[in-house]
This record gives sequence, structure tokens and C-alpha cells, in this order.
Amino acid sequence: MRRWLVGMMMVVLGVAPVPVLAGQALPGRPAALAQHYGEAALLARETHGGVEVLARGQGAARVYVFLPERPALPAGAVPVVFFHHGWQGMNPVNFGALIDHLAREGEIVVYPVYQRSAATSPQVVVARAAAADRRAVALLAARGWQVNKNRVLYVGYSMGAAISLDFAIARGHDGVPAPRAMVLMAPGDAPDVATGPAGRSIIGDLRRLPPDLPIAVMAGAQDTAIGLPTARALFKRMCGVRADRRVLMVLPGAAHDGVVVHSEHGAPGAPDLRYNFPLSDQDFPKFLPGQPGFPTSVSINQLDFFGFWKVIDAMVIGLDHHKLPSVVFDPQNPAQRYLGTWADGTAFPPIRIEDPCVPR
Repeated sequence: MRRWLVGMMMVVLGVAPVPVLAGQALPGRPAALAQHYGEAALLARETHGGVEVLARGQGAARVYVFLPERPALPAGAVPVVFFHHGWQGMNPVNFGALIDHLAREGEIVVYPVYQRSAATSPQVVVARAAAADRRAVALLAARGWQVNKNRVLYVGYSMGAAISLDFAIARGHDGVPAPRAMVLMAPGDAPDVATGPAGRSIIGDLRRLPPDLPIAVMAGAQDTAIGLPTARALFKRMCGVRADRRVLMVLPGAAHDGVVVHSEHGAPGAPDLRYNFPLSDQDFPKFLPGQPGFPTSVSINQLDFFGFWKVIDAMVIGLDHHKLPSVVFDPQNPAQRYLGTWADGTAFPPIRIEDPCVPR
């Protein structure tokens, strides 16, 4: 597979309350962990009945804004997730289920397009994403909302992780609110998609990251061409961030009883066909009613519910409660590495925690 396909994924068809995520460690019993994490717990946090869809701009200048609806958020300061996608991920369909979940649990999700095709130079995407994010902030202000600067989460996938990092170095980029926490999934960079001058890294000096910024870096063990080696290399440049506020999580692939879960570069994807908005289409839905469950897809599995989504939700809740989420950063919390069980109750292999900042 050519490396320019980084971030490009094919769509695959197919109960306990929140505070524990940001609070004390749970006992290591599988039943207790299963009660607090996974699909049922995620659904229990979805308190809004649907998602309003806004968009501004055309082509590479477009930005989508996904708003919680039924009930709508009141005017004032609101929590925002800036979701920066991977290369050629202009269509939000491949992360539709995650976007829907975040919006329905009360987050405003901003999704900048920033490119039109694979011919886009990686050297322009930071500026384009910043301009799109600024338009989204202005759109929110016109409707009576200001970004709650204490509840800004950056989520970056693949090339979007590089964009998010460059924004964070600048404490927010060109008017984009600075992150209070970050989740970087299967990170990539310009050398993964281009050569020559266009392939220069778009990430600045990571020694300038705020030392108290919580950062979770996540990659699949099978993502050996892009996500895992890039995650390790970037993490070594983040050692100025406090050790208790940075973590590198390696998610395994596994097979059991005829079921296979892959942890390759597309593992963070969570497709929902209701979010299929091609750039050429101007007539996408303006409201998406909530569904009773998550879409059925081999792409939405253990690694999402107990991995990527668990960590993202924990960061959201941690910002809301002004706590550092132990399920993300505390190695003594058994839920940090927990990835649930197979259908027959057999334990799924756990997350591996690495720290490239610590000499071996």
C-alpha cells in the first residue's frame, strides 16, 4: 500500500454513569470493569436526542460543525472538540459514529476539511485547518456561544495529529482556542504522504508544548508503517511534558473464535453512513436524529469502545470535572489497559503502555 494513503479508509458496512472515568481507580474485577466501560456505558452518556449539522465554506475551505440537539445547548460558554482528520479524510463518514457520540453527549464537534484531494501539499494544511476552525468559532459566536477555553479538546487522527500538535505548540494557532487536553490517534506527518519540500514535517518544536498539557498518544500494534513508529518518534520529542500527563498506548490486534480485530492504521475509524457528506454535495442533512445503538460494522469494535472512545470520553469528562483522568494516565488503574472481553467472556488482550522517554 502506498504511504500517501495515510488517513484514507474504506467504509465498512456493516451502565454506569460518567464520573468514574475521571475519578478513582476501579477494582480489577472484570465484572466491575465491564459495568463501567464499553458500549452500554457510552450510550448512557448520550443525553441529547440528535445532532444539528452546520457547514461553512466550499471545497478545502469547508468546515462542519456538529451541535448537540434535543435539548440544544444554552447560550454561553460551551465545550468544543476540534477534530482534525487524516489525509484525504475530507468526508466525515469514517468517523461519523464517534462524532455522533461526542455531539450527543454534549460536545460541539468542529471538523475542518482543509484539503480537496491527495494533490494538496501538506505544507498548507495547518493554515487551512486554522482558518476553518476560526470560521467555526465565529459561527458559534453568531449563535450566542463562546468556546469554553477550559473545555477544549483536540482529537487528531493521522495527519490530523500533526495539525493538532502544531496548534498546541502555538498555544492555539492564529486565533484557534488552545487545547486543554489532546488525544492523538495513529499519528502521521507530511513525510508519510509526500516527498521533497512538500514532505517536510509540519510539526514545530515539540519542546514548546505546555508541560502540564494532558496528551494521550494511541496507535495500533499492527500499524507498523505509519502510526506506531510515528507515535514513538513524536513521544520522544514530548518528554518535556510532565510524566504524569503523557501516555503512549499501543492497542493490540487479536483473533478469537473466528472473530478478528485489526489494529492497523484504520483502526480508529468508526463509520456511520448517515455522515456521508461528499465535498460535491451541498444537500446533506441538517439534523440527524439519534439512533438506539451504534452502527454495526467490523470497524467499530473493542478498540473503539474500550480504547479510543474510552480515552476521548475520559478526557472530556476530566476537563468537565477539572480532574486528570486516572483511566488514561494512572498505571495503577486496571481500567487503563482494559479492552473488554470477547463474546464468550474471554479477556481481550490488554493495551500496552510504553514510555520512550525512559531509557531502557
